[in-house]
Amino acid sequence: MTCSLGRRLAVALLVWVTAIPGTAAALPAGGDTGASDGAPADAEVLRDLERIARPLRTTGSSGPTGDLRPFGAAVGDAVVVGIGEAAHGAREFVTVRDRMLRYLVEEKGFRSFVLEANWSAGARLDAYLRTGCGDPVRIMAEEFQDAHLLLHSREYLDMVRWMRAYNTGHPDDPLRFAGDDMGYAGPELYDRVVDHVRRAHPDLPSTVAGLYRGLRPAVPMGEWMRTAVTTPLEERRERAARTGRVLDLLRARDPEEADADHALAVQHATAVDQVARLYAFDLADPEVVPDVMVYRDTVMAENTLWWHRHTGHRVVLGGHDSHVYTLTSTPTLPLAQGTVLRERLGDGYVAVAASFGRGAVHATEEGLQNPADADVRRVEVPPAPPEFLEHTLDRVGHRAWYADLREAPPAARAWLDVVRPKREIGTDYPPGEDQVGLPKSADLVVHLREITPSTRLPRPAPGGTSAEQEDCCPAPGGTSAEQEDCSDPVSAVRQAAHPLRTVEPDGPLDDLRPLKGIVGDARLVGIGQAAHGGRDFLALQHRMFRYLAEEEGFRLFVLEAPWSAGLRLDDYVRTGRGDPARIMAEEFHNAYLFMRTPEVLELVRWMRAYNVGHPEDPLRFAGNDSSWAGPDLYDRVIGYVRRAHPDLLPAVTELYRGLRPTLPAGEHMLAAFEEPLAVRWEKAERTGEAVELLRARSFAGRTVAAGSAHAEAVANAEIVHQVARQNAFDYDEPADARAGLGYRDEVMTDNTLWWLRHTGRRAVLAAHNGHVYLEGFDPDYPVIQGGVLRRALGDDYRVVGLAFGRGAFLATDPGVSDPVDADVKVHRSGPVAAGSVEETLEAVDGRDFFLDLRTVPPAARALFEASRPKREIGTHWPRDPDEVSLLRAADALVYLHGIGASRLLPGA
Repeated sequence: MTCSLGRRLAVALLVWVTAIPGTAAALPAGGDTGASDGAPADAEVLRDLERIARPLRTTGSSGPTGDLRPFGAAVGDAVVVGIGEAAHGAREFVTVRDRMLRYLVEEKGFRSFVLEANWSAGARLDAYLRTGCGDPVRIMAEEFQDAHLLLHSREYLDMVRWMRAYNTGHPDDPLRFAGDDMGYAGPELYDRVVDHVRRAHPDLPSTVAGLYRGLRPAVPMGEWMRTAVTTPLEERRERAARTGRVLDLLRARDPEEADADHALAVQHATAVDQVARLYAFDLADPEVVPDVMVYRDTVMAENTLWWHRHTGHRVVLGGHDSHVYTLTSTPTLPLAQGTVLRERLGDGYVAVAASFGRGAVHATEEGLQNPADADVRRVEVPPAPPEFLEHTLDRVGHRAWYADLREAPPAARAWLDVVRPKREIGTDYPPGEDQVGLPKSADLVVHLREITPSTRLPRPAPGGTSAEQEDCCPAPGGTSAEQEDCSDPVSAVRQAAHPLRTVEPDGPLDDLRPLKGIVGDARLVGIGQAAHGGRDFLALQHRMFRYLAEEEGFRLFVLEAPWSAGLRLDDYVRTGRGDPARIMAEEFHNAYLFMRTPEVLELVRWMRAYNVGHPEDPLRFAGNDSSWAGPDLYDRVIGYVRRAHPDLLPAVTELYRGLRPTLPAGEHMLAAFEEPLAVRWEKAERTGEAVELLRARSFAGRTVAAGSAHAEAVANAEIVHQVARQNAFDYDEPADARAGLGYRDEVMTDNTLWWLRHTGRRAVLAAHNGHVYLEGFDPDYPVIQGGVLRRALGDDYRVVGLAFGRGAFLATDPGVSDPVDADVKVHRSGPVAAGSVEETLEAVDGRDFFLDLRTVPPAARALFEASRPKREIGTHWPRDPDEVSLLRAADALVYLHGIGASRLLPGA
C-alpha cells in the first residue's frame, strides 16, 4: 500500500534537514532575484581570498589555538556565534567547531553551547555537565535518533566529555549545554515540570497530571516520532490545547521577583508545548509546510535567545548552515534561525558558514523517511563543479582555512556577493543545489579541502527509563554508603570492571568474551603497551590476538617492527620456511631490540602452529615501521623486476647501488645517521625514483589489484624509500626532528592500511600506547598513528590502552639514542604518582581487569575524561608521567596491578 501525500509530507518534516538543503532551490537565496553568473573566479579574486584566508593549524579538536586569534577578533563582542556545517555526517565540521568552542571558552569567556538538537536532549546533557550524574553515552543513544541520528557520534561525545572535564576543573564557573529544537519532548521533560509543580504549587499537581495524562512518551524516541504524525489531526490539536493550558497555568504563577527555578520550569513546559503545536499543524496540506518550517526555525531562535537571557552567557550555536545563515539558502526554508537572531541581536549575532572541497560523509539515501542506524552509509562526495562556490574556495592555498568575509577586498567581495550554487548536505544524499550569496548569509566562512565521515557510536541496549538511569546520586538524606558509591571513582571502576584471569596466552579465553562488545565489527584493533620492555604487555597482546583469531575471525597481526622483519616472519608463519629465532636476531636491533623476546617468539610459533592446522585460512604477520629495510627487502624488489620487467633491471640496480645493507641491522642503522645529510637526501631521491619506475608499470597506469605480485613489489619498494626518507630528516634541527617523528607515524599508518587492503582480513595492531592511541600525549609527536587510523577507518578502528601499577621492565638509561643489548637493563617503576590515573586504578583491589571506557559510570568517566598523569614508558627510564585523557585516547583500558620484565633473546 502506498503512503498518502499527507503521510509523506508529515514524515518529511521529521527528517528536518532532508527537507531543507536536500531540496533543489527554485530561486536564489531568500528569494533574491539576483542572477548567478556561474563563472569561476579570476586571478584577482583568488589573490583577494588568499589575502583574507587564515590557515587552520589542525581540523582536530585539541591542541594550541594561536591560529584562532584572528577568529576571536572577528567574533568581537558578539553574544551568540553560530558555527555551521555543510554536512551533518562529517567529522571535521564537528571537531573544528569543538576547537573553536574551546578557544571561545578559554579566551573569550563563552560559557554555553546550544545545539540543533531537541530541548530534552540538551536538558539531560546539561545535567551531566553540571553534576556528573547521568551517562552521556546513553543520553545520546536515546535522544539522537531519527532526524537527529547523525549527532550520535564520537566527535559530539568527545565534545561533551571535554565540557564535563572543564567543569570538573572550574566548578564555580561551569559550562552549560542546551538543545534548541522541537521534534520530540522526552519523558524527563514532563517529569521536570510535574516535579516543579509538586514542590512550588501544591494546589496544581492533580490538574497538571490530568492535562499531561497520556502525553509523556512511553516508547523510545524513534518509535514515538514515527507514530506521532499518524495520530488523527483533531487528537493532535487536542493534545496541543492541553499542553498550552499547562503553560498558561504556570505563567499565571510567575512570581513578582525573579525565580530561576520557576523560569526553567516554564521553559520546560514551553518546550513540551512547542512539540505538541508542531504536530498540531495539518501536515497533509502542502501549503502548510512552509509555515511549519518558519515555525521551527523561529522556535529554535526563541529557545536560543531564552537560554542566553536565562544564563547570561555568551553562546556558541551549533547547527546546519541552513539554520545559522542570516539569509536563507533555499525557498524550502522561508525563514532561517539566523535571520531571527540577526533581527533580534544585530551585530550581537555572528554567523560562521562551512564549506568543503571533496571527501566522504555519512548519510542516508535520498529522501529516506524516518532513518535508522542501519540506513546510514558512507558516501563519497566528489569535487564541486566549477560553477559552485566551493570550487573557487578550494583553490585557496591552504588545506583548511577561515576568513572574515566582512574584510574581503573589493574584487573578492563582488564575486562572493553573486548568488551561486553551494552544497548543503543534511541527513540524505545527494543534496539539491542551495543558492548562496555568501556575505549576505554569513560573516565568516570555514573551508576544508577534504572531509571524512563522522565516527558513529554503538547504541547500548535499553536498560530502564531515563529517569532511573540518570538518578545516579541519592536524594538528600541517603546513606553515606550510597553517596560514596555515587561519587567514588574506585567504586565506579569496580562496578564496570571485567576481571582478567591471566595474561598468559595458554588456557581458557572465556574471560575475554566481553571484548566482543568492545571490538564490535571493527576491522582493526590497536592493543597498546605502557612499557616496551614489559613481559606482561607482550604476553597479553598475544593472548588477546589468540582470542580474536579463534573467536572473532581476525587473521592478521601487525607489529610495531620493520616491514622487512614482518615479511620474513610472515614467510615462516605461512610456509614454515626459516628460523623465527634467527630472523628476530637479525632484524630486531636498535630501538626494535625490545621486540626480540620470548613472548614475541612464542606468538610467532603459535601462529605457525595454527596455520598448520588451518592451511585454507591462515594467519598473517606484518611489520609496519620504517627505520630499517633489510637486505631481503632489496632482493625481493630486484627479483620481481628481473622476472616481470627485465628492461628496468639495469636502472633499478643502479638506483639501489650501495644501498643494500651489508652490515648487521644495528650497525647499519647507526652508520646511516652518521652520513652527511646531503648523502642521505641523495639516497632518498634514488629510492623514490625506483618507486616511480615500478608505479609507472601498473596496468594502464591504474592502481593494481590488491594481492598481486606487482602490488607487493611496489609496496616493498615504497618501504625501501620510506626508510631512506626517514633517514633524510635533519634530526639535529628541532623542527625537522618533529617532522621526522610525524612522518614515521604517517607511514606506519599507510603501511597498516596497505596490509588491511592487501589481505582483506581483520587485524590486530600491537604497538606502544603512544602509537595506537587516538590522541597523542607527547608534544614531540605532531602526528599519532592511532588518530590517523581513526580518521581513515572511523569505528572500524578500536583502541585498547594498557596501564599498570608497579613492577619491572626493560629499558635503557635516559639519553641512549641507539641502544645495543648491553645498554638494556631491568628497571623498577616505584610507587604510582599522586593524582595519577594509576593511583585510582590501583585502589581497585583483586584481579587485573579491563574496562569499556565508553560505558563506564559517571564517576569513573570524570576520572578518565580529564588529562591526568599516566606512565607511558618507551625505551628509556626514568621518565616523568605524561598527561593523558584516556577517554579521548582509547575505547578500552586494561589494568595490570603488577608487571615483570621481559628478557632479550640473543642477537645476531
